[in-house]
Amino acid sequence: MGSIEAPSAENGSASGNGALPPENGTTAPETEALKKRKASVLPLEVNTRVMCRWRDGKYHPVKVIERRKVPTAGSSEYEYYVHYTEFNRRLDEWVKLEQLDLDSVETDVDEKVEDKVTSLKMTRHQKRKIDETHVEGHEELDAASLREHEEFTKVKNISTIELGRYEIETWYFSPFPAEYNDCLKLYFCEFCLNFMKRKEQLQRHMRKCDLKHPPGDEIYRSGTLSMFEVDGKKNKVYGQNLCYLAKLFLDHKTLYYDVDLFLFYVLCECDDRGCHMVGYFSKEKHSEESYNLACILTLPPYQRKGYGKFLIAFSYELSKKEGKVGTPERPLSDLGLLSYRGYWTRVLLDILKKHKGNISIKELSDMTAIKAEDILTTLQTLELIQYRKGQHVICADPKVLDRHLKQAGRGGLEVDVSKLIWTPYKEQG
Repeated sequence: MGSIEAPSAENGSASGNGALPPENGTTAPETEALKKRKASVLPLEVNTRVMCRWRDGKYHPVKVIERRKVPTAGSSEYEYYVHYTEFNRRLDEWVKLEQLDLDSVETDVDEKVEDKVTSLKMTRHQKRKIDETHVEGHEELDAASLREHEEFTKVKNISTIELGRYEIETWYFSPFPAEYNDCLKLYFCEFCLNFMKRKEQLQRHMRKCDLKHPPGDEIYRSGTLSMFEVDGKKNKVYGQNLCYLAKLFLDHKTLYYDVDLFLFYVLCECDDRGCHMVGYFSKEKHSEESYNLACILTLPPYQRKGYGKFLIAFSYELSKKEGKVGTPERPLSDLGLLSYRGYWTRVLLDILKKHKGNISIKELSDMTAIKAEDILTTLQTLELIQYRKGQHVICADPKVLDRHLKQAGRGGLEVDVSKLIWTPYKEQG
């Protein structure tokens, strides 16, 4: 649930004329040939494939998603919004012509063939390194809706945000109100989450904003960590602003404008200046499907610190307090399933290691608040379930359990249940 693990984000801004650096002995006719080449392919069309110099100074294959004229240059000059075909969409960006190797231009490539080739080039480990991140909730889109979504959201509208002491590069499109369409950067109040176009506006706002934490009830405090429960009905603007913010980092999240039906659990790091948002998860007030989590996000500056695992564990501690079993909203993304499968594995195998004698899936569910179906599929994936005489039997060899626990990784930050002071929503009157 951490941020991208990629080469360091250095500019790699070696000067160039749009092609790879020429070898020694380049002659004038070759330079003329390059001019003719540029004239023949420019401006690049949408869907063109070409090699592009990335932040690591190396060239990577990209697809042109959109183009626009450079406002300060001649009318014939363009810059291009590109998708790096090896990487997640969150790295899509506007690039200048000099970053592109025009000798590598391809057009009319069969996308299915190209995607298959790209997939074959990358090992599963490489994909995991590039794609590893938060759980991407609300991925309920069918194929047609997904195509429509990707067309509508293909170009990031906000490039960076300022939130507290961090300036953060955004990953995805978020449908901010129309008056923010011309803003590349937004300034957020880190306490009330109001957003503004200019730094001076934020500074004026901060002098008047009297909030030093999310506008809800503090239900957990352990050391410098705090969790606030925010009711979407009581704090509608905050809930909507949180959704706008989260959408910048979640690809297929459905943006709920009607936040009345949700509770937001906002995790903060606290110091003498206030409680600073680290991440959050949302939860329906009433779920017929026993969903105990709808959407989850750890903000990029705080990723790879165990906060995502903490949020998942916290959602189950709330379910235990409610006396219910819980499960995350479906369908899960591949990465979401991976994160949950790791949590389920650690929790269940810890119990199996310590437990003497037989134990049923129902008993495991009662102890952990994990839905029986999730327990069954997890243990089946780990090949710890056998079917004997018409019933499922758990086979817990200690060495096998240790191996699976090692593969599942560390559990992240612990939830100190003694510090959780919370009344379930249905009992709050």
